[in-house]
Amino acid sequence: MRRQLFKFVVLILLLHGGIFTFAQSDKRFSILDTLKAQNDLTNWIYEQLDRANSQPQVATQLIIKAQKQAWRTSKNADEHFAWLNLLSTLGYYQLLDGNILGSINSYENALVFFRKNQVLSYNIAEYVLKPLSNNYTRLGDYERALYLQKQGIAFSTDKNEIAAIYANMGISYRSMGRLTDAYSVLNKGLSLKPNPKVTVMLKNILAEVLYDDEKFGEAAAVINNNIKQQKALNAETAYWLMGAHTTSGNIYQKLDQFKLANQQYFKALQLLNHYFLQTRVRERANLYTKIASVYASQLELQKAGIYAKKTLSTLGIVNENGQILKSRIYGDNMLVDVFLMLSKTHLQSNEPNLALNYIDLSLLTADKIRNEFAADKTKERLQGDLKKIVEQGIDICYNLYQKTGDGSYLHHILALAEQSKARTLLDQIQANQRLLSKNLKKDSNFLKKQRLEQEISYLEKQLLEKADPTLSKTIDDLKFDLSLVNKTLAKQHQYLPTTDTDIDLKKLPPHRFIEYFIGQHNTYIVNINQNQIVGVVKIANAEKTKLAIGNFVQTYFHQGPAAMMNDPEGFFTASHHIYRLILAPLKVKNKEQITIIPDGVLGYLSFDGLISKPHFSDHIANWPFLIKSNLVDYAFSIKTLQAQNHTQTGDEFSGLFLTHSKSDKAELKYMEKEANLIREQVAGKFLFDGEVQLKDFNALFAKSKVMHIGTHAYLSGSNNEPTLDFGKEKFYLFELANKTNAPNLIVLSACQTADGVLANGEGIISMARGFNAVGSAATIASLWNVNDEAAATITASFYRYLKKHKNPVVALQQAKLNWMKSEKTSNSLLLPYYWDSLIYIGKNQEIHLSEPTNWKAPLIAIFALAAVGLGAFIYTKRKSMN
Repeated sequence: MRRQLFKFVVLILLLHGGIFTFAQSDKRFSILDTLKAQNDLTNWIYEQLDRANSQPQVATQLIIKAQKQAWRTSKNADEHFAWLNLLSTLGYYQLLDGNILGSINSYENALVFFRKNQVLSYNIAEYVLKPLSNNYTRLGDYERALYLQKQGIAFSTDKNEIAAIYANMGISYRSMGRLTDAYSVLNKGLSLKPNPKVTVMLKNILAEVLYDDEKFGEAAAVINNNIKQQKALNAETAYWLMGAHTTSGNIYQKLDQFKLANQQYFKALQLLNHYFLQTRVRERANLYTKIASVYASQLELQKAGIYAKKTLSTLGIVNENGQILKSRIYGDNMLVDVFLMLSKTHLQSNEPNLALNYIDLSLLTADKIRNEFAADKTKERLQGDLKKIVEQGIDICYNLYQKTGDGSYLHHILALAEQSKARTLLDQIQANQRLLSKNLKKDSNFLKKQRLEQEISYLEKQLLEKADPTLSKTIDDLKFDLSLVNKTLAKQHQYLPTTDTDIDLKKLPPHRFIEYFIGQHNTYIVNINQNQIVGVVKIANAEKTKLAIGNFVQTYFHQGPAAMMNDPEGFFTASHHIYRLILAPLKVKNKEQITIIPDGVLGYLSFDGLISKPHFSDHIANWPFLIKSNLVDYAFSIKTLQAQNHTQTGDEFSGLFLTHSKSDKAELKYMEKEANLIREQVAGKFLFDGEVQLKDFNALFAKSKVMHIGTHAYLSGSNNEPTLDFGKEKFYLFELANKTNAPNLIVLSACQTADGVLANGEGIISMARGFNAVGSAATIASLWNVNDEAAATITASFYRYLKKHKNPVVALQQAKLNWMKSEKTSNSLLLPYYWDSLIYIGKNQEIHLSEPTNWKAPLIAIFALAAVGLGAFIYTKRKSMN
């Protein structure tokens, strides 16, 4: 009976959001003691929850205390049901307190408990999957939210519950910018003809999608009609009416009707204050920020500041004096928004330093959100949003430097630029290193992580190659399980990604580093030399810069050599224009070594082939290519460069060479020549064609210092997955996820291995990047389709020069120059398309390779000794016969 009573109470609490006050009896504690003495865990839990529900202000603390006081774990169906109620109710109260991360943890624990104990009588869709997915949405982890929402539909039978889940899916798709999908799920929800409450919910969200789709008139009509259909009769109806007023305010603000916008926001706030005076913390904070934003748009900055401080106070990150405490900042998009709004108001008040401080706080908050994300694709998407914030900070820093000449602002620009580059890659590198350093071979969670990664990799490969859509759900299930295991490992071994933005330039080699930042409005180039920042160059009109670079790369490289061959002078002029745009302003001197840290579309460009002087000549061999005057290599970021400290101590060299002479792919006629030329320079393991299988690749990968792979490479499937072709087998980028040991250097003599999808704010998702993530210090990879003969000759020459210089960056430069100096059948083979595709990405390092055994001299000596011996034998024999 108590279980049924509690289910009714929780249902009312969760659906209506009301606050119930129960009379507390002095006998409660004696009842708890009696239930414990009777070993009655079920009713003991419900007594604890009754006590918590009667004191909502301290309910969270009471439930946490109850968890600790439980004298044993649940053992039967009723006890499992009760314990699951305890976990989910804790998540609910933590959310009301504004503690999203704590709420997520509690709901995740509830979901794990449900799966483990199969509490099928519990409405998991309504009380766990729904609020947990909403929490993920609040953080911006829409991928996990959608996964749980789809799970909720699978568990639900009630049309109103299903329609409500479609509404939440609409929020997720809308937040991802997938408006077509948002319309689709909202229409599915409305087609179920749910009850008025859910219908209102669906139309509220429909108005927001129309708003994002810039259909402001339709959005206003939908939301205003929705408001007319509603009345605040209780907490439940008040909550949805509050949401409708908020959406209406958003629309009016977008239309610059600020007075009407604030009228709607204040109506929403009145409903909150009446029905949820001590709860719905986040909704209240959200409204304060929106009101502040309206005042800021009207330049009523004092009022804007007052309401912004109300947000900070409501979210609990200020002390009694109103000072922000960094230690209290947690991951919440509400905080990101209010910090950005405060930055804007201080900039309007001509207080740029305060504005910059709030930019930094917004990025700190965003980092804390980011650390909660499980999927790399989710992190990559967030990086695109963070880059917009970073640009605001860089703009402020640059203007302050121009006014004051204070060099600290230049360092601040660099730190900000680094926050917009390869952050996911840095997370991967650091996580792998920390886990390996812990020696977790017997850790059950680590072993589970490896097993899940292997299963996911296998199934993703099956999905890609066999196009079996039924595998998607299994993969999603495994990825969610993996996210929970990774979260446990991160807490257990304390390897959460760092939010530290300091960069120690003294730890860099003393040559020149050039870091690019291409924003929405401006391009910035940070010039570092001799371990200090010597300047920052600003280029206005970033779109024009992106267009120029993109057109140049596409025309002359990605579309093949025709444009370059048909109009060499046109290429010469275009290349020199790019050089003057992105490199000439830095006044780089001859013979300087340069490490390029590209951004955005610049990641598709090789600098070696840029024309550094304007005077055209018909003789391509005489063109002033940058490679002739400077040594160039590349890095994903300074942070990733400094994070790489892995050194492989196994065998020295392994080479995998596929000619594809017996496959449906184009034959690589020079691959055998490439292998034979390399064999003349280095000793090691050489595998050819049919000998190259994934098991051999995996075995050699774990114990080689240098691995050379010569084959076809391309982007596969709808997601453009970087792929290495091993004949009958393929190797995909995602298969690198479960590697532990990696070679120091990977040489990829294959097409497009530095190419891939560009993730804004993160970089190009390429095969080369994947090798870097699992521990390789560097890769030599191609930016476009390589020429078979050129790749064979250049890579073979690379090993000859590596043997001489021990420096792979120098060796690659010399190999390219050697190609240009050697006799050619056609002058066009000197054009950069043929020799400039391969670039060195990562940490420079000294590499020693064993030379092949030279059997020629020993054999001559043996034959000479044999001849002498035979001559002596014959002479002795003849002398004895005489």
